[in-house]
Amino acid sequence: MYAIIDTETSGGKYNEEKIIEIAIIIYDGKNIIDTFTTLIKPNVKVDYFVQKLTGIKNSDLVDKKTFKDYAELISNMISNKIIVGHNVEYDYRILKNELESCNIKFSSETICTIKMSKEKYNDLKYYNLNYLCNYFNIKLKNHHRAYDDAFATFELFKILNK
Repeated sequence: MYAIIDTETSGGKYNEEKIIEIAIIIYDGKNIIDTFTTLIKPNVKVDYFVQKLTGIKNSDLVDKKTFKDYAELISNMISNKIIVGHNVEYDYRILKNELESCNIKFSSETICTIKMSKEKYNDLKYYNLNYLCNYFNIKLKNHHRAYDDAFATFELFKILNK
């Protein structure tokens, strides 16, 4: 079982970033079993660069729940799953930090679709999600929004995993 994840974060210093949006797609290797996506109140200011990149403004997050409100749900969804992401090390680190801040220990095997792409298609010019989606004709509507990026990563993972 796989948990394809994507996070959008507040920006800021290394290991001080907070999740502002998360998407999780649970995949059994054949079908999507479950999905979860939400905006999250980070209790820190979102960097201007992040606001421009994602379109998520501080004002969009004021009335949202915090990560702590979702921590148990998220932990239960991703437990005993292989975490898949595009540049998975980033999302995994952020998610692990957020869970640990809620006193939830988390560890999982990971698969990175950038690494998979480089191994299977070592002659491509770029390996960013946008480029790979164009290359493989995967629809990516709202790049730098968690669900759209997670779904594109899911589609890419299916292609690369053949």
